[in-house]
Amino acid sequence: MARTVIDLPDTFQYETYLDIYIGHINIASHLGNDSLVSLLNEARCQFLNDLGAINMEVCGAQMINADLAVILKSEAKYGERLRIEIQAAEFQKYGCDFIYRVTEASSERVVAIAKTTMLCFDYVSNQLSTAPNGFAEFFQQTA
Repeated sequence: MARTVIDLPDTFQYETYLDIYIGHINIASHLGNDSLVSLLNEARCQFLNDLGAINMEVCGAQMINADLAVILKSEAKYGERLRIEIQAAEFQKYGCDFIYRVTEASSERVVAIAKTTMLCFDYVSNQLSTAPNGFAEFFQQTA
């Protein structure tokens, strides 16, 4: 099977820190895959909120997660603090990608690299919508 490749940017525009709680730990005594995805979602929501996007709404458009890729690099354990960096990239007609780098904060050990494709979505008509004017520029501001 071919390995997933995610190209990391030189810099990230946002970072947040999240702790690993006991509820994040799986039977193998490390951060579960499902919990990692939940932490990525939390970091993305914090990023959007800090930019002024409330309830995943950017420039009047709601967003939906259309794609997710995660590359696991090392195990994370209970009690560790994760630094999650995010960069908005690859803007296109319907949305953009968010690139994530997850590291253990004190050692800077890379835990995971991830990418989500976030698309503009009309929840009333249940269809994709084109990204509104100013969408890409919205992400150029500092959080």
